[in-house]
Amino acid sequence: MDQFFPLAAEKVVEVLGRLGVACRYPEAQTCCGQFALTAGDEETGRRLAGHFIKVFQGDDPIVCPSASCTLTVRRDYPRLARNAAERRALLGVSARILEFSELVAALGPLAWEPRRDATLVLHRSCKARELGVLPAAEQVLAQVRDLKLVQVSPYYSCCGFGGFFSVMQPHLAAVIGTAYLEAAAAAGAQGLVSLDMSCFLHLEPLARQAGLTCLHLAEVL
Repeated sequence: MDQFFPLAAEKVVEVLGRLGVACRYPEAQTCCGQFALTAGDEETGRRLAGHFIKVFQGDDPIVCPSASCTLTVRRDYPRLARNAAERRALLGVSARILEFSELVAALGPLAWEPRRDATLVLHRSCKARELGVLPAAEQVLAQVRDLKLVQVSPYYSCCGFGGFFSVMQPHLAAVIGTAYLEAAAAAGAQGLVSLDMSCFLHLEPLARQAGLTCLHLAEVL
């Protein structure tokens, strides 16, 4: 987020502030280890998970503007434990993490009325589906005035990113992504709204060529 989508990150903080949620950003944080674990490098993933625990120690909830990172911490961290003490620490941090839309939905109706006169597709990323947070995102987006959400066929279950897949198979990833975006445009969408900016690392250049915008949920709010 800080490297590629800083505006989205700023909007996350802005929305939290408008919700009355005080937050701090630990400067020492790094990657959660998702990419290492996806590549099968559990040792690097375990090292990054250990760093994550140190950086986010305490009892405060951890708000994450990425469904894929949230899933990594919540689902994958506990299995990295090599002993009982590590398992307790990993379970403790995995129980405290919340994906951004989960927190916003849990706090109830927004105190302001967001407005965006647009037709968008809610990007149903693989990790957001697995995490089960799309209903929360839909609940929040329902409060945005003049926003129309349209859907594409479930046939387009992958955007072509797939982490290392788009690196190892760039041509095929581009074909999959282009087909998905064509389906979104055919449904009348002017862009995509997502809980996972990692997908947009792959999709945004393709979307720009197609005249579609890519937005994080916080940017819509």
